[in-house]
Amino acid sequence: MPSGKGSKLLRYIEHRLRISLIDNRTIVGTFLAFDKHLNLVLVDAEEFRTLNKNRAAILEERVEKRSLGLIILRGENVVSMAVEGPPPPSSGKGVRGG
Repeated sequence: MPSGKGSKLLRYIEHRLRISLIDNRTIVGTFLAFDKHLNLVLVDAEEFRTLNKNRAAILEERVEKRSLGLIILRGENVVSMAVEGPPPPSSGKGVRGG
């Protein structure tokens, strides 16, 4: 079995992940694939951005949500990854390699 980052990421395929990016956005989606550059493929992805407004000494913070669907994230933009949830129970409809 190969050692390194790739073998550790394989165990999280089909898990729901929360990805933090260098521009302070957060992406939540189902992890499908990755490559040697650690580019990530997510399905059912949603983007969350925190917007700050400063009105008359009152700091107002708001979170914007966008549905993205199927996306590829460039590996150099990823700051951190966290597991949001386990993979769905197998129903025989999953993606199979071969």
